[in-house]
Amino acid sequence: MAQDQIFTLKTNDGEIIIPIPIALDKDNKIFLCQVFEENLKLNKKYLRGQLIVVHNHVLTASVADTIHFAEELYLFDFGNSQNQYLSITEYQSTKNLKLIYDGKNDVFISKSKARAIYKIYNMSYIGYSVAAMLENEYKFTPQTLTKLLHHYKLFLK
Repeated sequence: MAQDQIFTLKTNDGEIIIPIPIALDKDNKIFLCQVFEENLKLNKKYLRGQLIVVHNHVLTASVADTIHFAEELYLFDFGNSQNQYLSITEYQSTKNLKLIYDGKNDVFISKSKARAIYKIYNMSYIGYSVAAMLENEYKFTPQTLTKLLHHYKLFLK
């Protein structure tokens, strides 16, 4: 994913949407993509959505799912069969989280990486009100995501 690029998307309503990828774990290619709405008249940016991308695979496509993913990280030692995104496994004699997704690569997350990812996730909210996001989340459809990711060739980077 092109974490060093900023690009925009104009909605049918004329809003300017800016997805900004934040590296949560570069080794495992885990990114938090925050979606902002830019109001040029008021000179303000509003947080309008979040999604998690792993190895160019969209793991979560809504704020609720992204928060759920973060909470599974936070509850590292308490995973169970009801976890949607992470399972507890042993890797090289150490307890780790294993990402549950349709990707080709196994992704293991150590306890220290899980804590770091959770901290970065929480820090990403600093300075932004979440009211606009919770009241009016920008909903990505599979078609919008596919168009956006292919248009900016993010699957190729």
